[in-house]
Amino acid sequence: METPLDTTRQDSKTVRIATSLFIFFCVPTSIWGQSYLMGKIFVAQNPVATATNLLANEFSFRGSILFHLLGTITFVAMMLLFYQVFKPVDKFLSRLMMVSILATIPVVLVFEVFNFTALMILKNEARPTFDVAQQQEVAYLFLRMNRSATGAGIGKLFYGLCFIPFGILIYRSALAPRIIGILVIIGGIGYVADTSIAILLQRPVYVMIRSYLMYTTVAYILALLWFLIMGVRKTTTIANQ
Repeated sequence: METPLDTTRQDSKTVRIATSLFIFFCVPTSIWGQSYLMGKIFVAQNPVATATNLLANEFSFRGSILFHLLGTITFVAMMLLFYQVFKPVDKFLSRLMMVSILATIPVVLVFEVFNFTALMILKNEARPTFDVAQQQEVAYLFLRMNRSATGAGIGKLFYGLCFIPFGILIYRSALAPRIIGILVIIGGIGYVADTSIAILLQRPVYVMIRSYLMYTTVAYILALLWFLIMGVRKTTTIANQ
């Protein structure tokens, strides 16, 4: 018969595996592919330089597409592990958390279709009737659409909608200090606000506000570090069968 101590140990093992997936795979690949590499390739208002950089870094660019897809799958796997831990606490909130995070998959697929289409155009595989200037302009447009959607935080809308129930579950289960749950809820609201403001406001106004909203990410990182280092603090209480 499984004792509460055994359950706590199993839950600690599960959350440590989950957070390890994120910290040691998702974070490095995201920083490399979405930040460093795209910053190296994309040159604002310069389709020629952007096309030149993309073709010069074609293999790395293809790798960034693959790693972004794998990173998304890994993130979903991480949240599935948390789902197993939180399900005894509240099945509805746990399912709501998973629905929100599963919704990010088609969003990421669309982003990467834009990237891959840009590469196909420059390789003369999509529209061979385009001349070089047209290829560069259209490829730049697809990359710009991707960066605009990413900058507006379309994917972050779903992450925010996931973090809100995630924070509530942390708070209700007491797996971690309740202040962490509160901060994660605030972080989720910040993500949703970031996306909404980016869509509604002009860029100069948005940039001024975003510097404050970006700090909401800290709460989620704090929660994951707690689970990675400390595991779970106590066995979850079954609040909703």
